[in-house]
Amino acid sequence: MDVLLRVFLIICALLLLGFMLRRVKKAELHAADTIFWFVFAACLLLVAALPQIAFFFSGLLGIESPANFVFLLVIAILFIKEFSSAIEIAKLREKLHKLTQEIALAENEDKSNEQNK
Repeated sequence: MDVLLRVFLIICALLLLGFMLRRVKKAELHAADTIFWFVFAACLLLVAALPQIAFFFSGLLGIESPANFVFLLVIAILFIKEFSSAIEIAKLREKLHKLTQEIALAENEDKSNEQNK
C-alpha cells in the first residue's frame, strides 16, 4: 500500500476523531452513533498503521491492490451505515405521522367539546 494512501488514511481518521469529539462536546450526537464513528476511525488508523492487514485480505479476496480493498471496505461500511440510517429515518417518519394524526384528533375533539358547551 502506498505511503501517500497511508498518510491520507491517518489524516482522515484523525480529522474524523476531532470532528466527532467536537460533536460529542456539543451534545449533537447519540452515543451509538459516536461509537460507530470512533470504531470506524480506529479501523482506518489500524489499516494505515498495519498495511499487512490490507495485503492479507486483498490477497484472500482476490483483489489486485490493497488500496482497492481499503476503498471497498470503506464504501461497504458506509453503505451499511447509510442503510441503517435510512431505516431509522423511516421509523421516525412513521412516528411523526402517527403523532401528527393524534394531535389533529385531539385538537378536533377539543374544538367539538368547545362547540358543545
